[in-house]
Amino acid sequence: MKQQFKGQWLLLTIAVLLMQGCGKNFLELKSNQQQKVPSTIADYRAILDNATGYINPVNNRSSHTLGIIGADEYEIPPAVYGTFPVGLTFDYQKNAYGWTERIYQGGEGGIVVPTDFDTGYQRILLANLVLEGLGNITPHLTETEEWNETRGAALFHRAWNYFCLLQLYAPVFNAATASNDLGVPLRLESDPTAKVLRASVEDCYELLIADLKSAINLLPDKDIVKFRPTKQAAWALLARVYLQMDDYGKAAEYASNCITVAGELLDYNKVAAQPYPFPIYGTENPEVIFVMTAYDALAYTGEYLAVPNDFYQHYENADLRKTLFFEQDRNGMIRYHGSYYGSSLLFTGLALDEVYLTRAESHVRLGNLAEALSDLNTLLRNRYKKEAFVNLTTQNQDQLLGRILMERKKELLLRGIRWEDLRRLNKNPKTATNIKRNIAGTEVELLSNSPRFIWPFPEEAINVGGYPQNPR
Repeated sequence: MKQQFKGQWLLLTIAVLLMQGCGKNFLELKSNQQQKVPSTIADYRAILDNATGYINPVNNRSSHTLGIIGADEYEIPPAVYGTFPVGLTFDYQKNAYGWTERIYQGGEGGIVVPTDFDTGYQRILLANLVLEGLGNITPHLTETEEWNETRGAALFHRAWNYFCLLQLYAPVFNAATASNDLGVPLRLESDPTAKVLRASVEDCYELLIADLKSAINLLPDKDIVKFRPTKQAAWALLARVYLQMDDYGKAAEYASNCITVAGELLDYNKVAAQPYPFPIYGTENPEVIFVMTAYDALAYTGEYLAVPNDFYQHYENADLRKTLFFEQDRNGMIRYHGSYYGSSLLFTGLALDEVYLTRAESHVRLGNLAEALSDLNTLLRNRYKKEAFVNLTTQNQDQLLGRILMERKKELLLRGIRWEDLRRLNKNPKTATNIKRNIAGTEVELLSNSPRFIWPFPEEAINVGGYPQNPR
C-alpha cells in the first residue's frame, strides 16, 4: 500500500523545497541528472501521492511538532528528562517543552530532522508547483476527472498546511483583530526565492477557506485511498477551521456535510487490546477520513512520552479507551499506544470522531442541546462497554459544554489538535487553561494569556525572509 503512493518524479525545484523551507541551504543544492521534470497530469499526481516516502513525504511529518510538545497532554518523566540528548536536532524540542523565550538557535531543520516551518512550506510550494503545472495542461475529455482531482488535492494540501502553520506561528483567530494581526507568509507560486511578506491572519484564513471550497468542487466524495484528500476531508477540515474562528453555524454545517458522506464510527467493543489496537496506516479504520502523521520527534516518543496520571484517571473503568489507548509500564508510567495510524507514529489526520465532537460543541454553543447530546452520546456509545453505557441527559448548557470539551481532550489525545483547542479556548476566561510543568525540580507555567502560545519563526526564516519575529 505504501509503495503504491510514493512519487516517482522529482525535479530541482522540488528538491530545493526540501532544504530549510526558504532558508539559505537550498541555494547550495546542485542539480541531479536523474531528476525528471513533471509534464503530465500523472506526473503531478505522483508528486502529491508521495504519501510516506523518506524524501518529502506529503502525508507524514505534519506541522504539529511544537504544538504536541507544548500542549498539556503528556509529560517527560523527571527520571528521563536529564537524559535527553543535546544538539540542534534536540535542543529546540527541549526548549519547546519548557516554553522558553528562545526556541530555535539557528541551523535546525533539513531533510532528516525538519522543523514545522520547513515541512509546511515544502508542501505549500509543492502544491503551488502542481497548480502551476496543471494550469499549463488542457486535459482531454478522458483526462478531465484526473485533472480535477489532482488540482483539488493540491488546493487541499495548500490549505491544510497553511492552517497548521497558523496554529503555531500566528495569533489565534480573533475577528476583531484578524485584519491587523500578523499571520504567515502567503506563497502562491512555486519559486522559493520570491520575497513574500507576512500576510494578515484574516487574509491567511480567507485564502485557505477559498482553497478548500474550490477543492470541494473538484474532489470525489470519498476515496478508498485514505492518503488522498476528498470532499469529505475538505468538509472535515472546514469544520475545524470554522470552529477555530468561533463560527459555530458553519462549523456545524460542514461537519454535517462530512458525516452525511459516511458517518460510521468504530465500535471499540469490537477492538482487541494489543500493542497497537487500531488498523495499521488507518486505512481499514472506518473513522479515518484522511491519513496524516506527525514527525516522530524524540520529545514525545519512547520513554520520553508519559501521560499524566491525573489525566489518565479521567477515563472511567467502563471506558474502553482506558485500555485501548494506554498501557502501564513496569515503572508505573502510563504510555500511549492509541494512534489511529496503528503504530508508534502519532496520527494527525482527519477522522469522524473529531467531526462528531466539533458538531456537538457547535450545537451546544448555538443552544441546540438536544442535537449536541445526540452527537456526544453517539460517540460515547461506541467508546464505553455496551452493558455500562447510559445516555447522558442534561439541560444545563455550561455543564454539557464542559463535558464535550473534556471528551475532545480525551478522544483526540496526541493528534496535534489540543494546542489549537487551547488557543481558541483561552479567548474566554471560563475555558482558559494555564499549563504547569515540573522540569528538573522547577515549576514552569504557561499562562493562558501568554504570547508564548505563538511560537517564534526559525532563525533562517527571519534572516533570509526579513520577517518580523513573533514577540515572546
